[in-house]
Amino acid sequence: MSLLKVENLSVSFHNDERSVQAVDDVSFEIQPGEVVGLVGESGSGKTVTGMSLLRLIPTPPGRYDGGRILFEGQDILKMSIDELQQIRGSQISAIFQEPMTALSPLKTVGDQLTELLDIHCPEMSKADKNAKVIGWLEKVGIPDPEIRQHQYPFQYSGGMRQRVTIAMALMLEPQLIIADEPTTALDVTLQAQVFDLMMEMKDDRTSLLFITHDMGVVWELCDRVLVMKNAKLVEAGETEALFSAPQQEYTRELLRAVPRLDDAPARPPFPQAKALLEVSGLKTWFPVKRGWLAKTVGHVKAVDDVSFTIQPGETVGVVGESGSGKSTLGRTLIGLEKSTSGRFTFAGQELQRLRGNAWRPYRREIGMIFQDPYSSLNSRMKILTLLTEAPIVHGLLSKTDPDFAAHWLEEVGLNADMMYRYPHEFSGGQRQRICIARILALAPKLIICDEAVSALDVTIQAQVLDLLLDLRERHNLAYLFISHDLSVVKRICDKVLVMQQGKVVEQGTPTEVIETPQDPYTQGLIKAVPSPGDLSRRRV
Repeated sequence: MSLLKVENLSVSFHNDERSVQAVDDVSFEIQPGEVVGLVGESGSGKTVTGMSLLRLIPTPPGRYDGGRILFEGQDILKMSIDELQQIRGSQISAIFQEPMTALSPLKTVGDQLTELLDIHCPEMSKADKNAKVIGWLEKVGIPDPEIRQHQYPFQYSGGMRQRVTIAMALMLEPQLIIADEPTTALDVTLQAQVFDLMMEMKDDRTSLLFITHDMGVVWELCDRVLVMKNAKLVEAGETEALFSAPQQEYTRELLRAVPRLDDAPARPPFPQAKALLEVSGLKTWFPVKRGWLAKTVGHVKAVDDVSFTIQPGETVGVVGESGSGKSTLGRTLIGLEKSTSGRFTFAGQELQRLRGNAWRPYRREIGMIFQDPYSSLNSRMKILTLLTEAPIVHGLLSKTDPDFAAHWLEEVGLNADMMYRYPHEFSGGQRQRICIARILALAPKLIICDEAVSALDVTIQAQVLDLLLDLRERHNLAYLFISHDLSVVKRICDKVLVMQQGKVVEQGTPTEVIETPQDPYTQGLIKAVPSPGDLSRRRV
């Protein structure tokens, strides 16, 4: 008997202006102990399908038009709220794509994990609950879990927040785990650890629905693959058979778009020239305070004595594990974090001493594409306003201009008529493309890309990378490209910095760093990269 059986599921969204068919007559089954991958482009209906399995689609504007979702023979679409609450978390759990919206900003991480145990395990003692919370935080790679459990989500990096949501999903050992892009924000080594943890949990009882755009992950973990396009299921099959002989051209496109470590670099070694950005001995330390008087007892050395340069038109990649200091480095260079010591100059101007409004002229010339597309966009503004607001502030536009917005939406692969929608009407990948368009509209000289393509499916990721490369050539743009995906870094970067615990442990051209790594830490990162087609990497 199937653990989960979806029959002819159809879901649509409606508002005053239009209706959208998000899932159209989709059917599939998941057997006990099976790992099923659900892949497709951003907006294909993957996430809506996954959310429907727990009846998490808000109605309205969503509507279940038809079909059944049978979990152990019971139709989830016909269950009462009380029955659903008993299933959610304990029998079926979900790991959502965006951890910042999945976690409450008002409660500590430990309290949120404990709350789950309070609901489903009321018989456990307070001490046992605390021990279980600490144990799971440790399992998913949170350092110093006894201390970090008392911190709030905003005090965690994006990757660490995602690890917390993974702990929440796994700690009750449910029968079915719906994992919606669960490792998008994680570095490759931690991703490998989480995969190991998931596969350890997977037995004859626990099943996984793995929603992802990462075909390398599908290859390593999944028994079967379901391919969605335009709300429909267009292909399904055993993983090895589908990868070796896909039947649909769309599936072949997905496989061709996967970046690989053996891909050739985008261009020859970059010639030396006068630096656009020069960083020397940069340190960004955060104080650790204890006690009622908040006495400083130590420091978190997020960025510790980092030096490098970026030339006009050059792309420098920064890779490393979650928490290694990559994002803090980028935020420091744009003035969102204060440096402790060291210096950094942009076009000859020292920036580390700037405060407040003194940064305004450089907000246009140095742009940043953030990792989290959900919190980066004002939910109350239409896309037209979001794309034209900053150009108006900086004097590039005199008023809101639909033609200007349409141009940049089309540059990142979106339709011009999308400018009249709000951010919540877009998928995660589509939101990130809007964030990229918003920065490009300011015509900056340097763009700091903080995991800018990690939320995108492989085909859109390839398009955006091609766009970034094209813009680099046409406008002589420079990039600081922060990523945990070494395959992407090799494709787009001229130089690579490898960071560990705030320090640069290795640097060189992508070919040097990836093909002949010198530091054991770099070697570990490369070893953990998923490799589609390599039978030795299959975990099932």
